[in-house]
Amino acid sequence: MHFSKFSAIAVLAAGAVGLAATNTAQAAPAAAVPIVQGVDNGLAFTASPLVDGSGLTVSAPDGRFSVVGGAVTLTDAGGRVVAAVPTRIITGAGDFDLVAGISADGRSATLTPTAAPAVVTANMAEFVDAAADTEARKMHNAGIGALIGAGIGAVLGFFLGGVGALVTVPIGAGIGALIGYSTP
Repeated sequence: MHFSKFSAIAVLAAGAVGLAATNTAQAAPAAAVPIVQGVDNGLAFTASPLVDGSGLTVSAPDGRFSVVGGAVTLTDAGGRVVAAVPTRIITGAGDFDLVAGISADGRSATLTPTAAPAVVTANMAEFVDAAADTEARKMHNAGIGALIGAGIGAVLGFFLGGVGALVTVPIGAGIGALIGYSTP
């Protein structure tokens, strides 16, 4: 069985829809539905998620979809299979099935994940905010560490005759900044 660019797009999109369906809670207006267009083995196709996010629709005006032996296949006008998507998806988070609804003319298919694994995912905005907070905290600690290190360097430089501070202050500040940045 030949797996191709079409298959990869369909499986990734269906998996994303399956995972998103387990964590759907929106307060903002729905975004525009993304559309992926491509050509695989000379056959043009269009794929996009359903508006409600419950599945994926794929169409190929010059091809024909069918379910054969545990896979949704896309054949060209000559009957040659140009792409196939398995109806059983196996992931590290768990396995799930894709239910395929084929249109009457065979030119389009709707893939809907069933029994998708319940995956706990962090909200991306919260992750970005946490990363920014961590970086800000590290920079603050580096600044405080540099000040403390410069102070220690100044004291050591004073005991080296005053002129030694020209060497000990920058070294102390650098060491203090590194220690401050590396603290949690």
